[in-house]
Amino acid sequence: MLLYLTLSTLALALLLLANNFKKNKTAVYVALFLIIVSLYGITHYFVLFGQSPFWLALFYNHFTPLYLLLGPLLLFYVRGTLADRSGLTKVDCLHFIPALIQAVGITPYLFTSFELKVQNAKRIIDNIDNLLNLNLNLFYNADVSFLIRVGLFLIYIMYCGYLLISYAPKIRKENAIPNKQFKVSLKWLSLLVICSLIITLYLLIVTIFSFYSSPKEAFANSYILHVISGISYFILSFSLLLFPYILYGMPRKIIANDRKFNKEPKNIPADVVNEIIPEEDPLFELSEKITTYLHDKKPYLDPEFSISTIAINMQVPQNHVSYCINTLQSTTFYKLRSDLRVKHAISLLQSETKERLTIEAIGEQSGFKTRSNFYMAFKECTGMTPTEYPTKSNEEYAL
Repeated sequence: MLLYLTLSTLALALLLLANNFKKNKTAVYVALFLIIVSLYGITHYFVLFGQSPFWLALFYNHFTPLYLLLGPLLLFYVRGTLADRSGLTKVDCLHFIPALIQAVGITPYLFTSFELKVQNAKRIIDNIDNLLNLNLNLFYNADVSFLIRVGLFLIYIMYCGYLLISYAPKIRKENAIPNKQFKVSLKWLSLLVICSLIITLYLLIVTIFSFYSSPKEAFANSYILHVISGISYFILSFSLLLFPYILYGMPRKIIANDRKFNKEPKNIPADVVNEIIPEEDPLFELSEKITTYLHDKKPYLDPEFSISTIAINMQVPQNHVSYCINTLQSTTFYKLRSDLRVKHAISLLQSETKERLTIEAIGEQSGFKTRSNFYMAFKECTGMTPTEYPTKSNEEYAL
């Protein structure tokens, strides 16, 4: 069960990383965090329950430098979400020093023959107490390595908890963040820190007990803690799947200096404006500007149009745009883009240009890359294909 849960989390984290690599750097931090936690969980499983020397040899000790990145990644994510900023500074490079030292320390082991690694794995499977007898680091023994790894992560967790307690109330008083999104994000960050703390305390207790007795007795006497940490890991893993909007973070209202972003929105047709947007939301104005931008500039006619196009032109973080479209306009970017393109195609079909343009040409001028995409989107929006539309309806279609 633990292995399947860990593999599922790893797949989810990889998907999260792929979807946000160029879009939302803050989400990249939590994706990398979950990937490394998953690698740790897989290794933990093969050490405690696995019977395959091959898989244990493959995972054991190779990823230990990455484990020392768990704390920094957690800090970057929590700090970035609270500050609504994902960038790193030169000082942040200091956080990577422990991982670098660990990488240098295990370099000889990395180039050891795989046969020798399999032999070490067999020793661990035969008796888990042999963990402390395998000194695979140039600088310190296995027990010191475990303690450093868990201790540093615990320090980072405590500091992240301090950030939440100290700065969250101050951020809330700014009234620059949507209230509902602030509460959801704060709950998620708190859950992330608490679950990480529970898992880390479990590992710390097992490590300390191993010093006074043996790893075998320590793991045997901490079964309840193992179950509790497993539940925490489960909650941590699937919270993102159940509540994906927590990835929007805490988007702040940005007051741009450029006049084109501060002018009053033009008169926009009623069918373009979403009437359910709450005007008290701090990002309501940005949502209106996005609507104005789409209506006036028609960037969706470009086949390469993406959500980053809006973010770049509006000079705001991409998670702000995602929040406005998904939460305030109650749709998705892909549906919004498809609807706007279909609406433009309908205007072409109802104009005189339909006499000199093929259906395929109309699809291309509306921003669709392929004929099949055009037909699929058009039928999804209107219930009919582009070739059927002119003959079945002469009335303007409203999305």
